[in-house]
Amino acid sequence: MTRQLAFLAGLAGMIVLWALAARGSLPAILPGPVAVADALWLLVCDRDFWTDMLLPSLGRAVAGLALAFALGAPLGLAGWHWPVVSALLAPMRLIMMGIPAPILAIMCILWFDGGSVTVVLTVAILLLPVFQIAITEGMGAIEPQLAEMARVFRVPLRRRLHHIVLPAVWTALGPALRIAAANALRVVLLTELLSGAEGLGAAVQRAQSWLQTDRLFALVIVILVLIGLVEAMLTLLLRQRSRP
Repeated sequence: MTRQLAFLAGLAGMIVLWALAARGSLPAILPGPVAVADALWLLVCDRDFWTDMLLPSLGRAVAGLALAFALGAPLGLAGWHWPVVSALLAPMRLIMMGIPAPILAIMCILWFDGGSVTVVLTVAILLLPVFQIAITEGMGAIEPQLAEMARVFRVPLRRRLHHIVLPAVWTALGPALRIAAANALRVVLLTELLSGAEGLGAAVQRAQSWLQTDRLFALVIVILVLIGLVEAMLTLLLRQRSRP
């Protein structure tokens, strides 16, 4: 309860400072909280916002996450089972982890059509190493003696997966998923902003081009709320999974 009150107090303090700073600034540069709240309300009440902006961006983020996991998990398993595979993939993994997201997004825009395929592939390429490393580390955390005991006593595969493999893998995969989900939304917005693909990124670009700063701030609030909701849901899931 104390942490929640502290969070609300910090949020209220930020809003007060924002309102004071907006008094001495032009609305096109720094709109006040009331103007942004009005723009946010208009945005939420707009049906096209949900169908043409929010849902496409969320769909691309989920698709990119799913593709990254579908490719990264088998590679992580292969790297755990055969260390030589992990060594072979290390240079590519370092490149994928080191390349800045804007540069990768621009390269994907040049190589592909600049639409949804570009956005999904950019997300997948950037997040694939996260899942590969998480699966490899999770499998490496399995107790060798416990796994050997389960094999000797011929414990059914389903029980081994449920009681031995999945808890070990989840210790690394859970935090990785939490990081990847938030980053997926950020990468989607960045790629949409650069490629012009319809979605939240394109809406941010239009608001900036037309000097609709109140709408721009409203879109930023929507993005922050989405990331916060994803973080909260995954944190709750991690806590439930960690309970004995």
